[in-house]
Amino acid sequence: MQKAEPVRVEFFLVPGFSLLALACAVDALRAANLVLGRRAYDWCLTADPRDLGASPPGDGVPSSSHIRLPAAPLAGAAAPAAAPDLIAVVGGERSHSYESAALGASLTRAAGRGARIGSISDGAFPVASAGLFDGHRSTIHWKCLDAYRERFPGLDIRTSIFEIDRNRFSCAGGTTSLDLMLTFVMEAHGADAASQVAENYVHDRIREAAQEQHVTAAIRMAGRNRHLAEAILLMERHLEDPLSVDRIADAVALSARQLTRLFRARLHRSPGQFYLELRIDRAASLLRQTGMSVSEIAVACGFQSASHLGRHLKRRHGATPGQWRRGG
Repeated sequence: MQKAEPVRVEFFLVPGFSLLALACAVDALRAANLVLGRRAYDWCLTADPRDLGASPPGDGVPSSSHIRLPAAPLAGAAAPAAAPDLIAVVGGERSHSYESAALGASLTRAAGRGARIGSISDGAFPVASAGLFDGHRSTIHWKCLDAYRERFPGLDIRTSIFEIDRNRFSCAGGTTSLDLMLTFVMEAHGADAASQVAENYVHDRIREAAQEQHVTAAIRMAGRNRHLAEAILLMERHLEDPLSVDRIADAVALSARQLTRLFRARLHRSPGQFYLELRIDRAASLLRQTGMSVSEIAVACGFQSASHLGRHLKRRHGATPGQWRRGG
């Protein structure tokens, strides 16, 4: 059923939100109105009142680039005529620690009305915390995938650039929010209108949701060697319960000696050293992106104890877990 126009879109700003991701999404709607020759979309920026600054009307919500944008305080139960049809929670690199009871209540009410609800960039964290991605596919920026999976192990989390699953949506941020909005325009107004909007940004094609957002550095280094790529993928899937080099070699149909020669020739380190570095780097990512204890992170990354992890982190990154978490 086609929604009445204009479609009301609300962008909720999490402090530290991605300015680029927001701009791509908003400007796609502006351009759609221009192409369609009518006001097909209305939009507004909202925020938790506590994030707007102390002095009226506040100094706005800070983006990740420290540019502040004014936003309306998140309202209570809006009248049906004024309620948004689509709500996008726009996040940034620190959204994993964001909490807002007002946002959770607002999203729950909107879901009850049948609104389309989702996230842009790391806004997936507060949306998932409110239970709105339960039973739905979702995605997030690749840098936060490990933390997102650790925090919400029961969710169906993908590595695609965006996901649309019934009345829920999410995207990886950056320019993928442009592709997400173009897809919404295409659903409502056809491919020709969406293509005209895309041309406005010299965007030669609208990327599909299924496109992977990131190929790991490890796989890029592996090049076209199938055995090496399979071995690395196997390691990445078993960070919590590390496999022996013999088991990995057997799984990729090589001897341990052949696998070692392959790693040394292509990656200049042994399979064991490469595997250890993967686990240390995942732990480093979780330290920065989650509130998990050092002991919990050690277990999640296959280390015997917090002190065991600490020794390896210090050796590789020159910082203790506490120093690394503080940005040292």
